[in-house]
Amino acid sequence: MKKHLYAILLGGKLRTNHLMEDHHLVFVVAESEIEARTLAKKKWDAEEVHVDGTQRIEQVDGFKITLEKQDGNSSELSTNSKYSL
Repeated sequence: MKKHLYAILLGGKLRTNHLMEDHHLVFVVAESEIEARTLAKKKWDAEEVHVDGTQRIEQVDGFKITLEKQDGNSSELSTNSKYSL
């Protein structure tokens, strides 16, 4: 099955007995939205983690997103540090 890029918005509590929840946006590669939600929750160490929203990313600003597997098992987010507005 083909893998896709997902943006997942998580909600959860960072501190015990804290009334307000915090939010965290994570990106995952998965074959389905259900798998993406499961993987995303594993990326944030908070209490009562739940998914507030999901979005499969297929294009950005008119550019199609394609995924290509690289060597190694790194799960780190890699960004272009030279990108600026």
